[in-house]
Amino acid sequence: MNNEDKRLISEYMGWRMKAYVAHVLNTHKDFVFTTCDNGYINIHFNLNDAGLCVKKMQRQEDWDDFITYVEADDTSKQCNTWSQFFALLYNADYFFEAMAAWLKEEKR
Repeated sequence: MNNEDKRLISEYMGWRMKAYVAHVLNTHKDFVFTTCDNGYINIHFNLNDAGLCVKKMQRQEDWDDFITYVEADDTSKQCNTWSQFFALLYNADYFFEAMAAWLKEEKR
């Protein structure tokens, strides 16, 4: 994921992005990240973050739209069963790439 993808997800979630040195305890709704010399934002979204995103999508009534978008994705079309499809969503890298792509599509 590129910086723009990470910003889109953070904006959707209402996470303010603040640069800190790594390993800082964050007690606010800020998303802690570090920046590298090349300007790359070093954020590592994980499945805990994915759970928060799903909860917000459900609250915003966006979850069905997201699932419909993901179902049409070429990668998910390779899934032969629902269990394979949901296992794909439990891959944090895939989930957040799909979420960023969906958010870009929604902004059109």
